[in-house]
Amino acid sequence: MTEIDWIIIAVLALSTIVGIMRGVLREVLAIAGWVAGIFLAMNYSAVVAEHIPLESIGWLPRVIIAAVLIVVACLFVVGLLSAIIRRLLETAALRFEDRALGAVFGFLRGIVVVCACVFFFGMPASIHESRMWQQSVLIGPTETIINWSMPYLPAWLADMRRSYRRS
Repeated sequence: MTEIDWIIIAVLALSTIVGIMRGVLREVLAIAGWVAGIFLAMNYSAVVAEHIPLESIGWLPRVIIAAVLIVVACLFVVGLLSAIIRRLLETAALRFEDRALGAVFGFLRGIVVVCACVFFFGMPASIHESRMWQQSVLIGPTETIINWSMPYLPAWLADMRRSYRRS
């Protein structure tokens, strides 16, 4: 096993531990908060920017400030909701199930993170052809998952990887 394998194992273990500690409900709510925040920021930051009284800094900085405020507000609301739901789970004695599913969710999230890193870091030939990369035990299975997921990726992302692999 190479250093890359140990890094992959550490990422998977850390993600699984975080999933156990937080539970599946908090993990899913956190992702929902980010998705909602980014969606709302993309669609409403210009509207919110009109109400920011900092005309002297220009339009684009106000839109960026509005987008950040929208995302932070969404994460705050989801955090409050998560705390309330966590209390309900404790009273309903579903904590073990939530944490067990959190471990599964965390492990799957770790796989996604590892695949994303291998996807991008493995594009340059200097890395892809290095001794550590070639001798890694876990890069092969990760590449298999990436190749399986290529039809489901946006075309520009899949094309970017294919063009790097040809050069």
